[in-house]
Amino acid sequence: MAAVCFQSKFKYKTPYLKLMVDIGIVGLDTSHGESFADRISAHDRATVSAVWDGGSVRDDSFIEAFCEEYGARQYEDPEGMISEVDAVMILTVDWDTHRPLAVPFLEAGIPTLIDKPIAGTLGDIRALEASANGTPLFGGSAVPYHSKIRSFERDRSGRALYCVGYDDPFYYGPHLVDTVCRIIDEDWSTVSPADDPGRTVDVVFTDGTYVTLRLDSPRGEKQFSFLSIGNRTTLIEIGNGRAEMDDMYQHYLDAFLETIDGGRSNGERILNAATLLLGIDAALEYGQPITPDSPILAEHAVEGDAFLEAYSPYY
Repeated sequence: MAAVCFQSKFKYKTPYLKLMVDIGIVGLDTSHGESFADRISAHDRATVSAVWDGGSVRDDSFIEAFCEEYGARQYEDPEGMISEVDAVMILTVDWDTHRPLAVPFLEAGIPTLIDKPIAGTLGDIRALEASANGTPLFGGSAVPYHSKIRSFERDRSGRALYCVGYDDPFYYGPHLVDTVCRIIDEDWSTVSPADDPGRTVDVVFTDGTYVTLRLDSPRGEKQFSFLSIGNRTTLIEIGNGRAEMDDMYQHYLDAFLETIDGGRSNGERILNAATLLLGIDAALEYGQPITPDSPILAEHAVEGDAFLEAYSPYY
């Protein structure tokens, strides 16, 4: 008997082999397209079956070679793949495109992964939330799925986390913010500019946990550091070596497949983290505390097209 899964669109290779998930990739701008496609192709339950790219970063020859390598069909219109896939990954680097690209899939009941950053306005975040309406929503940073983070047990008697990241604060900020939101798993209540050096903020969560986030490493070290201080002290450091990347991306993909299977959707936490990232940017820009219902947050926008203009893929 076939397993009963979300949308009941899965197909078997043969009657007695493993269930296969057809995944569509929307956007090849970043290196994530290749990273995910490699892991999907090596997975015994998934395949890349459909691809769309708008040509903002990659040229036609790259897109054609990508489709040939992974045996995927190229679509001129991303919505054309809705009836052909079991799930979709929205991987465009311009986060302003995430909402218009993701909404048709969410409204069609297609489990959807949205790459980080999820969105640059509160309006886009709310629209994604409304469109999901029961459809599994996944995405954001892969760092929270690293084995070190997944095994991290926050000392509930402790009330402080200190985190340090690097690179562009909004584009790379989700690696810190999404991880913190996974560790704490509570709504945030206030984010304020910190008196510390650098692009640093203090965040208070509804359970009373205090978090300090420094988005720019003072020495430019390419790693993410998480220090928990309570009755005991725990330090986790995640670099960008091959082993670290393999660990986080494999668990990220596995978690997405579990979500597709009808497991617990992480959409609420993902959108909470996306809202916090936007609040952090607003707090730093305006130099004042921001809350989830702040009028400043409602009007604040971080433009993805400006980032795209200066972007080149990380190879």
